[in-house]
This record gives sequence, structure tokens and C-alpha cells, in this order.
Amino acid sequence: MMSKKILVPLASIDNSETVFQEALHIAKQEDSILKLFHCINSEVYFTPYGTFTTSELDTLFPKLHENLEQEREKVIQWLTKYSQKASLQGVNSEWDYTMGNPSSCIIKVARNWPADLIIMGRRGLTGLSEILLGSVSNYVFHHAPCNILLIQ
Repeated sequence: MMSKKILVPLASIDNSETVFQEALHIAKQEDSILKLFHCINSEVYFTPYGTFTTSELDTLFPKLHENLEQEREKVIQWLTKYSQKASLQGVNSEWDYTMGNPSSCIIKVARNWPADLIIMGRRGLTGLSEILLGSVSNYVFHHAPCNILLIQ
């Protein structure tokens, strides 16, 4: 499997090391570039009152905007750290993040970049849990424009 462009959606700051290490291993073997990606789930920052500009958020929901800014800062530091780790291993990488629905954002990045392979984790939800909570990995598996490697 020759994969020159590997998309690595990282879902959680706390639980991404295994996925990153597997992607790094494959990228080293195949002389690939990694794109490290995170999607801040917009449902966490959704309000029942609609969509607001940044200044409106500051006025109406100051704590919400503050929390979002803190999360963005953490994500930037986290992705930068992983990118630096890849560089130290001789692997070229880039990173990006966005806010939205993680499932559709991953597919959009995979198409626009365009990725040859997606390496991502899965929580292992099945049955009713998967139906109620949704499954990003299941959605990506069925909609991806390239090969996928799921890491349990």
C-alpha cells in the first residue's frame, strides 16, 4: 500500500498517542507526509439561540467564548507538539484544525487535501451506544475517498 499523504484525525488530547504512533510508523516506512487534524465539535459550543459572531458571543456568552478560546489554544499546542515529534523522526507533517461536525470535517479534509490513507482511532461503541452517541469512525469508513486504517 503506497500512501504518500496520510490524514490523521486526532479526536482527543488525552487518547491520541496510539493513533499518532501508528501513523508515524507507517509514514516512516512509506516516506509519507502526515496531516494531523482535529475538529472541535461544534455541538459542544452550540446554543439554542442560533449562530453568533465573536463579538456577540463575548457579549451574550462570555464564558462560552472564553472556553472555546482555551480549547483552541490547547489544540494548537497539542498539534504543534505532535508535528515536532514527527519532524524529530524524519517525517514531514503539517497540521490543521477546524470547528464543526467531526465526521463531515474529516471527509472534507480527506477530499480537499487529498489523502491516500486515513489513520484514525475508534472508541469501540456498538449497538445502542453507537446509535445514540454516533460513530465518527463508522461515518468516515462509509464516506472516505481513500483507504482507512482504524486503530482500536
